[in-house]
Amino acid sequence: MKQAARQPVASAEPGDRIGLDLGTTVLKGVRLRADGSLVAAAECPAIYSRPHDGWVETDPEAHWQAVAGLIRQLVGAAPGGVAAVAASGASGNTLLADADGRPLRPIINWMDRRCAGQPPPALAGLTPEAVRSVAGWPCLDIFPLAHLGWLLEHEPGTYGRAEHVGMNTDWLLFRLTGRWVMDTSTATTFHLQDQVARRWHTPYLERLKLSSSQLASLHAPGRTVGIVTEEAAAATGLSRGTRVVTGCFDHPAAARAASVREPGSLMLSCGTSWVAFLPWPDRQAIIDAGLLCDPFLSDAGGPWAGMLSVPAIGPVIDDYVRHVIAPGAVAPLRVFDELAAQAPTGANGLQIDLRAPWRPLPGARRADVARAVMEGAARLLAGRLRALESRGFRFRQAVVVGGPGRSPVWPSIIAAETGLELTVGPLHAGARGAALLAGEGCAEPSQGETSI
Repeated sequence: MKQAARQPVASAEPGDRIGLDLGTTVLKGVRLRADGSLVAAAECPAIYSRPHDGWVETDPEAHWQAVAGLIRQLVGAAPGGVAAVAASGASGNTLLADADGRPLRPIINWMDRRCAGQPPPALAGLTPEAVRSVAGWPCLDIFPLAHLGWLLEHEPGTYGRAEHVGMNTDWLLFRLTGRWVMDTSTATTFHLQDQVARRWHTPYLERLKLSSSQLASLHAPGRTVGIVTEEAAAATGLSRGTRVVTGCFDHPAAARAASVREPGSLMLSCGTSWVAFLPWPDRQAIIDAGLLCDPFLSDAGGPWAGMLSVPAIGPVIDDYVRHVIAPGAVAPLRVFDELAAQAPTGANGLQIDLRAPWRPLPGARRADVARAVMEGAARLLAGRLRALESRGFRFRQAVVVGGPGRSPVWPSIIAAETGLELTVGPLHAGARGAALLAGEGCAEPSQGETSI
């Protein structure tokens, strides 16, 4: 299976670039040379609290300390300067802050389900498809639309004191630069942006009793929006004056690193959920197909992008590996690969539906189970892609990023099921994509006053 080509971090400005990937389970970072070569990588776990059933929250100060520590590791990993830093991330969370940027309560994470199945009263009359048409994503009972409606109803005192309403990403940029800014890709997950007009959507603000002055200014990805302050320099080890550049949502960041930029190609990101990211020129076609829509390269006249998900199969795969395929193994993924390679195509007739919880399979050979799990994931993905092809979408090639891309067996199974020419993408793709955007920002004015 081919490896994707390394992407240069294009800019003439000297110094390395730091890219962060603020993921759901792990916070990752890379430091790259201007030619795209890896200097260092670091990571730390994402920490959450669950104070009530279905709630998932993050302590903001602990989050800042984790991110600052990650940057400090990368700064100290090699001699020489760092020219710029940018971040991608899972986003879709909600943070309230006072006029000085001090958080008023914990961050509500995108995984939070306090409103699941019961959108708050402030959103009455909205439909998911109406929201998708405006914002690009359709969520009413999770993500910030729901979080903010819940806070308005259940914590009105705290909500009323908020001078700034945003997500972890714009707050982290504030901690670095003293400026409240948000990129238009990350803003999609916030659900308050008119995605086509690239401005905050007044009808949604009115529902939530917000004003645009409480929200960050919107900028395209890859723009210098400020420089590291003296206080942030002390916390991170970055030099005062280092450029801070807007990033994007995690999947478009990984797609940039994997060179997936043109219609007809797609990126497969295989983790907790398996996500296909596909550039496409027509935003309306993406919306009509029921996909999540990202602005991607449309600011510069390039394609939009759609995302489809085979949700939550990663934990089911892990359960089969842990309980059936390689119980007690020191290197369970290696055993998984070795056993899957021993079984024939079709796993001797065994099929496993990964949309259902794992189950014991008495009498089945472990090799057949391993192969059937790999084929089951690939089959679900292929079915979703065929449904898109029936709507006129066409794909020729794909780049796979994430754990299955490192398997000596799985990529060929995916290629066989989907009929796509498959390439294995780089490690740390989300963080690498953010570093690419940091490089783009080095061509911008140092004070970052240019917005979209």
